[in-house]
Amino acid sequence: MRHRSSLVACVFALLVATTMTGCSFSSSSLSVLETDRAAEDELPPLEADAYESVDTSTSRFIGEYEGVSLWVAQGTESPACLAAVTEDGDAGPDWILSCGGLPIRMSGVGHTFELRPDGAPAPEDMTRVSENVFVD
Repeated sequence: MRHRSSLVACVFALLVATTMTGCSFSSSSLSVLETDRAAEDELPPLEADAYESVDTSTSRFIGEYEGVSLWVAQGTESPACLAAVTEDGDAGPDWILSCGGLPIRMSGVGHTFELRPDGAPAPEDMTRVSENVFVD
């Protein structure tokens, strides 16, 4: 009987440790989305259906990296979206947008971008643009 209770205690301890570890890395919080909106937070005009999966009323301007402007927003059916837009002269803007669960990693407009939740460790070999956005 003693062997069985020790086994149950070990299994329970492993379950608790696994659950707590999973929780510490599964945050989906983006505190930037809780800040007051400013004029610069408006997404730039793009093709008609470009923002189909984005709740545009939640967009926040994150910053710029080598001429690429970055915005974060909530998705219409996903926790987050990341948009990267660069002006391409007479041809109009060049852009990439991705929505989904965090982290979001996307490549385009000359770079690879990653959106991570608050408190997540920085990805290796990437430059921090904001608390949540990194670029390579």
